[in-house]
Amino acid sequence: MRRILPLTTLLLAACSGSTPANNQTSPAPQAATNQAAPAATPPANAAAFLPTPGTHPARTMAMAIPPEAEALAARMTAAIRANFAWYRVYAAQHPQGELPWHPNLGISAAEYARFLTLTGQIALREIAPVTLNVTRRPDGGLALAVAGPAAPLNGIVLYPDRNQVETPLGRLGNGGATANRQARSPTGPWEGVRWTNAGSGAPRRVALAFGRRAQGDMLIFYDYGPSDAETVILLYPAAASPAAR
Repeated sequence: MRRILPLTTLLLAACSGSTPANNQTSPAPQAATNQAAPAATPPANAAAFLPTPGTHPARTMAMAIPPEAEALAARMTAAIRANFAWYRVYAAQHPQGELPWHPNLGISAAEYARFLTLTGQIALREIAPVTLNVTRRPDGGLALAVAGPAAPLNGIVLYPDRNQVETPLGRLGNGGATANRQARSPTGPWEGVRWTNAGSGAPRRVALAFGRRAQGDMLIFYDYGPSDAETVILLYPAAASPAAR
């Protein structure tokens, strides 16, 4: 189903009957990183954006809307679940753009307008501190290991010289430079490199980006779909020098 009420996973959960893993916002991947252009050769200066071998204190982050918006979303979620047959029909009547307010959404017109305003105020929120361990393998690859909410990064091995990344979900060979130029985005401006499995025919989308934020720290963004619950955003301090390629 389309994202009727943008920037909140809670209402998407109402459509599927599931419970979101966290309060990440729907457009998280787009907000965090722009699309990388395919590259036949290794991205230039990729090592400058990759973690160095060793141990790095890091923070696992999530895209989040303000608590007030989450509270309003929870009320709408309850109202939609109580009258889901109506919701399906109403959503089908408004296939484009934001869903117009209706009393059956469980909040007032003024509250709905406030909700839409608040959902434009996406920010990064820390979930938990973690430790990122990076090991140089005999074949030259950089192996990632991390526990806690960033554990999906475990088993990833980077081969920037081969323009290749090995993940538990398959190989990513579509690499290139990427950047976020939006000053008001949740992550702030950053530049880096990104690998995807686009064009591989894989049933699940997978993308992995590494970057240096304008604030000076480093970012890892792992999107392993199909829903926005399957993402990892990691921030960690920049090392004194980039990993040797």
